[in-house]
Amino acid sequence: MNIAAFTLIDLRRTLADRSGVVFSVILPVVFYLLFGAMQDYAEAPLNDGNTAAYVMIGMAVYGGVVAACATTGNVVVEQSTGWGRQLALTPLPTPAMLASKGVIILVRALLPVLAVNIAGLFTQADMPAGEWITCAVLAVVVALPFGFYGMMFGLLFRSESAVSISSTALVILSFIGNAFSPLPEFLMGLSRFTPLYGASSLARYPLTDGIQAISDGTGNVTDPLWYAVVNVIAWTLIFSGACAVLSRRQKERK
Repeated sequence: MNIAAFTLIDLRRTLADRSGVVFSVILPVVFYLLFGAMQDYAEAPLNDGNTAAYVMIGMAVYGGVVAACATTGNVVVEQSTGWGRQLALTPLPTPAMLASKGVIILVRALLPVLAVNIAGLFTQADMPAGEWITCAVLAVVVALPFGFYGMMFGLLFRSESAVSISSTALVILSFIGNAFSPLPEFLMGLSRFTPLYGASSLARYPLTDGIQAISDGTGNVTDPLWYAVVNVIAWTLIFSGACAVLSRRQKERK
């Protein structure tokens, strides 16, 4: 079996979880409508776009990271039931298999990102086409590190509850990371150290130039690009490092 065939088979198997796929697509769309399109501030201008577009990008990022962590969480659970041993019998090298998982994560993340952006097209979201496309691409890319996040929970719990626990935690992290609704300015000091801050800020940057909406004071603050870049890199290293440690410990126990 070559890597392309394996990726296609694994992708079909992943997408066969229709309830999980539908949930990861519908929930961020609903959140966008509630926190963005249906609010009075939706058409408030923001650089070359508006606030509805700002909220839309945050919800697209949320949908992408939920899909990413659910995909890898399911993989870890399946491996604990013997799927990993079956894969070990194949001639596929580890780097190729990791690349295959990366493709699957990106495809799963693409679905909710597309759904939220389509909802934005039919509502008040507005920004230049080039910025729109760039933000959508970044929303998919920043979801990739959260594959390690989902894997971390899968290694910690090694049961079907790992996916639900990690997804619930993402809702909390999204609020704290200023991805959902504006936080008070005094909480931004905490927010900048949370994983969803970097992902949502980086995806929004083509529109915002670093503007962060806040619920008090002037209504916004401006953060430099390196805040988001360092945040994404740091949390990628934290999640991947945790996965490496947990995986090593479980192999030692065996």
